Amino acid sequence: MAATPNQQTDLRKVFYQCRLGRDDLERMFNMACEGIDSPTIEVSTVSGSTRFWETTISSLVTTVQSQSTESGDNWTNLELKAESPGRERTISIKIATDRTEYNVSGSDAVWAYGQSARIEKFLTQRGAVKESPKYEAKISFGFIFVFLIIGAFFVMAESGPDTVSECLDKAKKVQEDAAAVNAIFVTLMTLGLAGAIIPLLKRRALRARLQVNSNISAGGWWHHLSASEKIAAIGIPIAVAAAAGAVMSGFSDVLGK
Repeated sequence: MAATPNQQTDLRKVFYQCRLGRDDLERMFNMACEGIDSPTIEVSTVSGSTRFWETTISSLVTTVQSQSTESGDNWTNLELKAESPGRERTISIKIATDRTEYNVSGSDAVWAYGQSARIEKFLTQRGAVKESPKYEAKISFGFIFVFLIIGAFFVMAESGPDTVSECLDKAKKVQEDAAAVNAIFVTLMTLGLAGAIIPLLKRRALRARLQVNSNISAGGWWHHLSASEKIAAIGIPIAVAAAAGAVMSGFSDVLGK
């Protein structure tokens, strides 16, 4: 499509949870500059109150590492700007630890929409989503809290005299089934906690990442968890279920006497 004077197509999109390592950044920046003849390129970052910029990521990393900066290996932001000499085609990509935003502008609408689609596909393949997940963790914590409160209430709630009497009568009649009841309760509690904790850890494993000095390993979300997180995923439900089982066992012993 021929360029139209005094008219440009401007496209802007924001994504969350992008996981970008060094090779990903190099590929995305190279792809973003395709179609721009003799582009002016600037790759920059801000560390503390100092802004650094170079023409490539490699040069920028070398410059930052040669200075006494606050970033170290933990970069919190990175930005690419590329434009043609007459600004007929421009693109910018701003990356933070929690979000990635890009702007594509060009008098050639085909190029602008094509580049936008390519970048969006690239980011989507690296975990990008269009809605901010900031409330999902709070919802999971709330679910776990409510689940534990209900479980504690079920186990420890006091009953009136009549209800206690009825429970004692029933306990004497079905005392031989106490082990099965406890096993069912503990199993349900374990599954319930696992169902709440595992999605929380999964979101943490797939959280946004910006790793300028290294690549992000391939594999499923379990491979991205640290050793302590894996232990928590397995150990917490089992530990809580074991404690609940001990309480239920003691509760049954009291009722059975």
